[in-house]
Amino acid sequence: MINLRMPFLSVLIAVMLCITAGQDLHAQQSESARITDQLASEISQLGEVDLFVFADRAAFLSRMDQTLGLENIQSPEKTFAKLPRSPFTVTGRQNGAQIPTCQIFVPANITPERGQEIFAQLMHGWFGPKLRYQSTADLTYRWLIYHEVRHCKPDHYGGDDAQNHRDEIEADLFAFNELATPENKSQLASDIIAFRMITATLFADRSHMTGLSIKYALETPQSRPTLSAKQEVAAFLGARQLVTKQAKAIAVGVNPTNLELIRAITELREAAENGKLGSNAPLIIEIMMSLDNAVAQFAPKLHGAVTTRQGN
Repeated sequence: MINLRMPFLSVLIAVMLCITAGQDLHAQQSESARITDQLASEISQLGEVDLFVFADRAAFLSRMDQTLGLENIQSPEKTFAKLPRSPFTVTGRQNGAQIPTCQIFVPANITPERGQEIFAQLMHGWFGPKLRYQSTADLTYRWLIYHEVRHCKPDHYGGDDAQNHRDEIEADLFAFNELATPENKSQLASDIIAFRMITATLFADRSHMTGLSIKYALETPQSRPTLSAKQEVAAFLGARQLVTKQAKAIAVGVNPTNLELIRAITELREAAENGKLGSNAPLIIEIMMSLDNAVAQFAPKLHGAVTTRQGN
């Protein structure tokens, strides 16, 4: 069984494994060697984990062929019709035993060597290509890679919706604990919370609707509220519906622009504060407040421009 796991997509593929010796693709991606090699060395200390940066579809499929054998994957062209736009893991078992290494793949076009900020990229550039971090862009990149390392453990090989939801929370907290220091702890926590609140509300799949759980775990670890996966997912789906409706209502074109999206979020936050949100669900109200704070944190100029325009 092979587990292909991505931050915003988990696909479980049942196959018979034929493992062949893999050829390192670093020579083909020399522009990503420095940070990639450093990270690869670090995470190899945490277990049998390999890290690969792939440049394009051909390089990705080549690596998958070398490690898994495309003949063992049903419809590889369909399965990999779109290149993943985020880091993801490939793990699995052969004859009941774990395969020799866990493979972490990263698209080259989201690596720091390309001048990209992975949080900005994963948020579709809605809040700009360069964000204001409380920590740093490089640290948040490392945090996502360490997140994937946790998925390399056999207990994260897939499960039902509730299990997958717990897995994502565990992976976030594992990565935070590995990277947090007394000097960066509060800043990294702030960036993680803001990232998860935005992605969970706007586009993440159900297993990644974890923003509230992460917020509670990092802000109030000793007294974090009990929140089931079902409750959290329902809250984020409700919040997403409100944001989508508001953004479409104020959009001039067919699709809302980034400023119209931010304006919708800001207006919903104001409505939540004034008791006019259209929902009195405490979790949805909390999401709206935290979502607006997250946008203001990462994109203060854009957020300020929208707020000023509203006031005029």
